Amino acid sequence: MTSRLWCALLSVGFGLICASCGGGTPEGPKVLIGATLFDASTGAAVERAVVIVERETFKAVGDQPTLPIPPGSEKIDLTGRFLIPTPVLIPREADPPQFKSQEQLRALLERGERVVKGTPVDSDKIDPALLERIKQNRVVVLPALVTFESEAHNLKRARSNAKTMYDAGVTLAVDGDHAAHREWKFLSEAGLSTEAIVQATTAHAAEAGALRDRGRIATGLRADLYVLKCDPRADVSCLVKVERAMVRGSWVAPPALGEN
Repeated sequence: MTSRLWCALLSVGFGLICASCGGGTPEGPKVLIGATLFDASTGAAVERAVVIVERETFKAVGDQPTLPIPPGSEKIDLTGRFLIPTPVLIPREADPPQFKSQEQLRALLERGERVVKGTPVDSDKIDPALLERIKQNRVVVLPALVTFESEAHNLKRARSNAKTMYDAGVTLAVDGDHAAHREWKFLSEAGLSTEAIVQATTAHAAEAGALRDRGRIATGLRADLYVLKCDPRADVSCLVKVERAMVRGSWVAPPALGEN
């Protein structure tokens, strides 16, 4: 056997060994094209979005045709679909202190809390000075309307006061846990837009949980997202109709959310 042939066989064999060990050509970027993207950083929607995913993170995010598509990409046409960041689960160790009255809320602010959970139901109106203090201290509030499900009168008041806080510019957050779909329904009934609800459950929840690597579909963050079957702006229940889910850049089985 000639030395040239031996080298060629050795080269091929070595290449097969490397490929079997995961050392082959890295997977090219995934490019998601054509969907409507809910931008959790601004609360707005981006039509005909382009999202480039490389390995476990978002490499670039833009709209057609301004964002160039890298050669060799895996193009995935999602026209007619809707993208949201994956709802953020707030760590249990970061579970914020709770309140149900304005007096309890004031005590938490005095204590220096920056994330609190509850909605005041001791009055039909919230003291404007208290609202201003929440904003000035950059406090994140989880309204937790689901805690009033069995209290019809308090639920009505809590919905109204949650909307008052939102209208005043208070940062509201929603924990992306198993009860999130019920909280979305109550916030929608309170008058919050779908964009605001998505923002509360993603970017604001990440802020509440001090999780800086997720909560938005943005360059450099973890590539976690949901592909929705229908437009949640028309019906908030579309937030649970997840067609595809991505975790760290890989497609996984869609979660069971409510009546998905």
